[in-house]
Amino acid sequence: MIKNWSIIRAILLRLEAASTANTALNAHQLPEYPEQEVAYNMRLLSEAGYIKADILESKSGDGRIAAAIARGLTNSGHDLLDTIRNDTVWAKIQETFKAKSIDMTFDLVITVGKRIMESLLS
Repeated sequence: MIKNWSIIRAILLRLEAASTANTALNAHQLPEYPEQEVAYNMRLLSEAGYIKADILESKSGDGRIAAAIARGLTNSGHDLLDTIRNDTVWAKIQETFKAKSIDMTFDLVITVGKRIMESLLS
């Protein structure tokens, strides 16, 4: 599986839009993406400390995630979303990585996003 930034952004946006701080987001609640890909990207976000989530690995040994439930953004998750929320900034971030032919990491996305936002402010 790959880190899918469209899914990551969708997860963060949905969690931020939740009506309460304790609203759960299940992997199947983003039907525009395959459930296992959503679950995998929830796990990545959780491991990196951007969301609070419960990830249950399948006991069948097939490598699948049996359940993924995101329970909210962490402070770092809010910061990441603040960097990628705006459609214009997000498009410029993606263009930058594509033009340079480099992979998007969490740290680099935040760094590039901040630079783009600073350039828009000046």
